[in-house]
Amino acid sequence: MSIWTLNHYEIILNMKTKNLIGIQLLFLILVCFVSCDKDEDTKELTPQALYQTSWSGAGYCESWTSKSKDIGIQFVDTQKGIVNWKNYDAINITFSIEGKYITFNSDALYLGGAPWVIKTYTNDHLTLVQNEASPDINKIITLDLYKIK
Repeated sequence: MSIWTLNHYEIILNMKTKNLIGIQLLFLILVCFVSCDKDEDTKELTPQALYQTSWSGAGYCESWTSKSKDIGIQFVDTQKGIVNWKNYDAINITFSIEGKYITFNSDALYLGGAPWVIKTYTNDHLTLVQNEASPDINKIITLDLYKIK
């Protein structure tokens, strides 16, 4: 083999090594960015966090005649509150929180019955889902609420 051929192979080998290192570095950077998740902003919802706060937003359900209903909830203390659905009278409610679930009393229009999964909670936003595991999409209800300041 000639010297030129050996140098040519060394150059190609060096380029492949650099490309391989570059790809590995890119992969490492991507892994770091993927691990930076918004979940860090999500907090644990407690009755104390809801104490004397007001929230407004909308409820969504496929089986409702109007798929979306405006809602306002005022948490008076760590167990009681008032819910206002658009075009309905205010309803006194009671609630309890255990881990990732919040449960409202059975008289709370559209809220009572099954517990709600606390999907996300930050200082300003709260998402609750009821009947999340139901195979019937018409039974799944989502509340998307924003804190009133």
